[in-house]
Amino acid sequence: MDNNKISLTPINLGRGYNLYTCGESIDDLYLIVQGGIKLTTSAHSGKECILDICRRGDVLGALSLIPSVHEESATAMLDSHVLRFNRREFVRILRNDPDLFEIWSQHLAQRIRERESTIKHLVTMKCEYRLAAILLDLSQRFAGHGPQWQHIDARITHDEFAAMVGTTRSRIGFFLKNFSCRGLVKRLPDGTLLINSVTTSEFLATDPNEEEAVLQPMA
Repeated sequence: MDNNKISLTPINLGRGYNLYTCGESIDDLYLIVQGGIKLTTSAHSGKECILDICRRGDVLGALSLIPSVHEESATAMLDSHVLRFNRREFVRILRNDPDLFEIWSQHLAQRIRERESTIKHLVTMKCEYRLAAILLDLSQRFAGHGPQWQHIDARITHDEFAAMVGTTRSRIGFFLKNFSCRGLVKRLPDGTLLINSVTTSEFLATDPNEEEAVLQPMA
């Protein structure tokens, strides 16, 4: 048997279908080849919270390297194509391929950095700035670092943005209208968004709480 080969199972998901759900055993990893997948969990109240939106090139199920269960659900936001591969086979290949191990380590480090950034935004930013930061991050992940106007080709609802920011649907609508007036965003006829990376970055630079945590110790 070739120790450098791994079995890949293609999976096609329509928008709204689950790749896996919270509580399922983790046995596999998933490489997104096309589309977009949101990771969600639920608060005790039952309200959905969006942890992340993953795009082409992202690998889901990293915790499968440790026998466990999924702590989130993965749902397609776009028609998506993913490749599934077994964690045991992947661990075997990592042990035999130093170059792949280094690439995987860099991927995990990047994911940890993104999660830390998300936590920082939740703690230090007001909702309006948090939404702007999310829009800028999504535009770069969906469209890459390129033109000034970047297209988020996934149709993200106000409810979904509210679940990411931690606010209400009505406030998301108010913020997006304000962003449109400021030249940060444009809404296309299909409901997707164009993000102006320059003006959005300039707006984020005006955040008065960027270096000041919202959570203050009790006197």
